[in-house]
Amino acid sequence: MCYHKGINPECKEFPMFEKASPIWLAGREKESHLTVRFKAFCGALPSAAIRVATSGLYHLTVNGQFVAYGPARAGRNHFRMDEIDVSGLLTKEDNVIVIEVCGYYAYSFELMKQPSFLMAEIVSEHAAIAWTGEHFTAQVHPFRRRRTQRYSFQRPMSESYHITGADSFLIDTTVGEEPLTVTEPKTVILRRAPYPQYEVSVAAPLLSGTVTPYEPAEIRGDRAWLNVSEDKLTGYPIEELEVYPTEECQRMAFTPGETCLNGDLRDGTYTVYRFPYNASGMPCLTVTCQMPITLYLLFDEILCDGHVDFLRMQCANILRYDLEAGTHAIQTFGIYTMQYLQVTVLGGDCQIGTVSLIEYKHPPVEMPLFGLSPSERRIAEAAVETFRQNAVDLFMDCPSRERAGWLCDSFFTGRVAHLLTGTTDVETSFLENFLHEEHYDCLPEGMFPMCYPADHRDGVFIPQWAMWLVIELREYRDRGGDPALIEQFRPRVEKLIAYFEGYRNEDGLLENLPGWNFIEWSQANHLIRDVNYPTNMVYAAMLRAAGELYEVPLYTERAAEVRERIREQSFDGSFFVDNAVRRDRHLVPSGERTEVCQYYAFFFGVATPESHPILFDRLMQEFGPDRAKTGAWPEIYPANAFIGNYLRLDMMMRYGYRDVVRQNMEGYFHYMAEQTGTLWENVSTHASCNHGFASYVLCWLEQFQTQ
Repeated sequence: MCYHKGINPECKEFPMFEKASPIWLAGREKESHLTVRFKAFCGALPSAAIRVATSGLYHLTVNGQFVAYGPARAGRNHFRMDEIDVSGLLTKEDNVIVIEVCGYYAYSFELMKQPSFLMAEIVSEHAAIAWTGEHFTAQVHPFRRRRTQRYSFQRPMSESYHITGADSFLIDTTVGEEPLTVTEPKTVILRRAPYPQYEVSVAAPLLSGTVTPYEPAEIRGDRAWLNVSEDKLTGYPIEELEVYPTEECQRMAFTPGETCLNGDLRDGTYTVYRFPYNASGMPCLTVTCQMPITLYLLFDEILCDGHVDFLRMQCANILRYDLEAGTHAIQTFGIYTMQYLQVTVLGGDCQIGTVSLIEYKHPPVEMPLFGLSPSERRIAEAAVETFRQNAVDLFMDCPSRERAGWLCDSFFTGRVAHLLTGTTDVETSFLENFLHEEHYDCLPEGMFPMCYPADHRDGVFIPQWAMWLVIELREYRDRGGDPALIEQFRPRVEKLIAYFEGYRNEDGLLENLPGWNFIEWSQANHLIRDVNYPTNMVYAAMLRAAGELYEVPLYTERAAEVRERIREQSFDGSFFVDNAVRRDRHLVPSGERTEVCQYYAFFFGVATPESHPILFDRLMQEFGPDRAKTGAWPEIYPANAFIGNYLRLDMMMRYGYRDVVRQNMEGYFHYMAEQTGTLWENVSTHASCNHGFASYVLCWLEQFQTQ
């Protein structure tokens, strides 16, 4: 067995497993979407902890009470150990500890496809008293369906249940036991990230209505359900699914009406519940029925024309429960993001108890709000909420559709994390993960994955995001980041720069980069060929960051040369042009100009107020959140939230135009904060309404307070 603390051998001491072995159901480590419940007993203990590591996701309960969800994720073949304090919970003569693990063994952005296992032990007085490999028994989850559709392209299989009776596993010590085997040794490492506190949010009934059969013109599908394959997108073909909720619910018409909002749902009715803000966690509710019923939980971050769009963002925002008569306490296994939860019942009447959400997010942080206007306070609160939901174990893009550790987003979230916590704990975990693999399958040699830990079996990568990683590393050093980790990145950074060497043209600029070239969610993404100037602005910043990190003058000199070539070729006298195209072997500016291209130029030092004063003044005075109303410069394609509007405001803050930033922030973000209590991926609601990078507004608001 291999246990260690992580990349830096000098990091603080941390207890690892003493006696636990990695176990799983014999011969079933590579079965997809297999949920196993492991059980152990112990007597009353005044103080104790439970250590857990797994390649899947787990729930820990003590005597039927939910205690923890995890783990913190790591790179391939590395597994972070949680140590959960259960002091005060082990008060009975016979305490029942159940660790429910879902081994997805599926390609996704949320988890990596790795053989399933669990390592766990109960510790008291610094000694293990029960451990996997000797004291835990196991049972396949009796009620959870396995052959279900994927939740999304980025996340693995969704949840569905057929609950046929009492949960005998929690009572009988022998029922349903399966043979276990000790699996191959695992590399267990430090968690680093702080543990969530599992705050509870309670929903209130908002509206209700009736459900009738409906035949749509077509059934909406998604690649996540239609294009599953063993080699690229693990999943079950539609014809093999036990249930197909996204189709089932598309065959229902939901009509608002004068139905009861007190929790008494009749057959063929629904109630929509609203949480105080857009939150992430495990929905919980109690359902009492006198006959078998089917319950659908539909959810989303917003309402679309008064309805829950359970397919928005190409997600399967549906949980199906088939329930026998009786009272059922429902708590989902996975983490979902919602402000609205629609409870729909078919087959009989039922009574719905309190609807709540056990939140899964970073523990509370301190953000003083003095000196801010009411609208700025509202934006700040939404930003803090957005950060906490996207920085639990690593920096995520969103807690809903993907739950993935994306680069570029992480550059901004890293700044926020240090502002709010004064540490780099989560950022260190996020960055460390990228070093857990020597080579990334399906990606070119030297390239970093665009998000990680994740499987990219389709070979897709964003070359610009690898550049942002190097730029983030430079700032991570200034935040007091781990020097050993930065040094570990050196050969990887050198390989990355060598990779880009193959795409430098005669002017030293990158041309025709492969992969998914991404500038922002706007027209800028369609102006990539042949020489893209925003890409080369990031390239220059990467070279400069690498030169400063590793004291390589060649990188720094080359960065200056790239910036100079961009100024010569891209600026047309009024604006920076996005790209130049090859015509008869010569590069010719396309003439296409985007708002975000201008912000890239100022953000990365290609332009300054001194070098381009007219353009800077124009951007300040004539661009911004009101440009759509004023109609100014219609030929310049508008920027979006990710990332143009953020580069704009950061540019203005850098040069001291705080009053303009404050005015812009009201127009850019207040409506988001008011509508969902979180900040969004785009300026509209068609994408994620809870995106980690968006919390970066706190870095500006904090400066307003120090004036």
